Amino acid sequence: MGTTGLTVRITHPFHPLKGQSFEMISRSPHWGEDRVIYRAADGTLPTIAAAMTDMEQPDAFRRVAAGRAAFRISDLLDLLTLLDRISAPAEAEDA
Repeated sequence: MGTTGLTVRITHPFHPLKGQSFEMISRSPHWGEDRVIYRAADGTLPTIAAAMTDMEQPDAFRRVAAGRAAFRISDLLDLLTLLDRISAPAEAEDA
């Protein structure tokens, strides 16, 4: 018997479990974002970003892109900044 009686369906187009529904255990902020804890088929309790489920309405970008764009410009710019930072030569610590 379920603990919440609620189900959550994974809706992200690239998630390997897209379309599958699971028993929702809880929903709360973890690692700086709203996440859903659900009971997997093997009994474990994985988490997933609420935005990747039917617990949240698709954001404006996803509605307008209608599946034609996988990334937002702001996400790509953040990725570029991260790649620049990790590919920059490390400064000598003994200087």
